[in-house]
Amino acid sequence: MAQRKAIFIGRNSPDNGLPEYRKLAKHLGVKLDEYINVPNASKYLKKYDLAFVSRYLAIMEALTAGLPVFAHYNNQIKFDYLNMAPFAKYITIFKDYREVRVQSGQAWAKQQTWDSVADIYEKLWKK
Repeated sequence: MAQRKAIFIGRNSPDNGLPEYRKLAKHLGVKLDEYINVPNASKYLKKYDLAFVSRYLAIMEALTAGLPVFAHYNNQIKFDYLNMAPFAKYITIFKDYREVRVQSGQAWAKQQTWDSVADIYEKLWKK
C-alpha cells in the first residue's frame, strides 16, 4: 500500500504553523509536500490524502476537493478565526499535533457560492 500524502499550502512565515504540520505528518505517518508561495497550489489537491492549511480560501478549496483539513493555530486570534468560521466543525483545529482527529466538510463546501462566502466575510469583519 502506498504511503498517504499530505499537502501544505501556505506562505513562508514564522506564524504559518509549518513546524507543527511537519510534526503532525510524522505523527500520522504521512509524507508531507510543501507548496510555499506557489500560485494556484489548489490544482495539486487531488493528488493528496490530507490538507494542512489554515487560510480561509485554501481550507475551502481543500474541503471542496474532499480532503480532511488540519488547521494549526498559535494565538487567540487565529483560534477565533478558525473556530468562528462556518466550516469549523468540518476541520481539525489544533495547537498541539498530538490532539488531532479527521473530519470531512466536502458536502458543505460544495454548497457554497461566491455570494455566500462574501456574506461570511462581512459577518466575520463585523464581529
